[in-house]
Amino acid sequence: MKSQFSKIAKIRKQKRDAIERELLKSQNKERMLHHKITALFDEIAAVQMPKEGMVSVLIMVGEQKNILNREKKHCEQELFVVERNTKKLQAEYQKAHVEYEKIKYLEEQELKAMMDKIKREEQLYLDEISTMLFAGEMSKRGRG
Repeated sequence: MKSQFSKIAKIRKQKRDAIERELLKSQNKERMLHHKITALFDEIAAVQMPKEGMVSVLIMVGEQKNILNREKKHCEQELFVVERNTKKLQAEYQKAHVEYEKIKYLEEQELKAMMDKIKREEQLYLDEISTMLFAGEMSKRGRG
């Protein structure tokens, strides 16, 4: 049975679900970036400067460390943006969820009212049939 709110509820649910999917993607990206930053920290800590040797090796190791630090900084900046997006999506999801729940409640109330009306009409119909049957029995007894 459909109510006047059924289509709206369906649309609101689709919107909420779409936001939820985006939120999950954003949260997964956040976790991935956290892991990547942790791995870069470990990699930077593992790079050891040589105590002796050629200057070119020293420069190369220093450059390797600089590259890792730049990559880590880039990941941290990206993480900041993703975290901000996740917070925004969480707020949007909350709002969409509340809107969906409101419409869902109205839909349920309307469906309940429709069912109550059908039950009342059915009861009136059954009462009418009972009255007609009773009147028929009474007229048969009156004749007989």
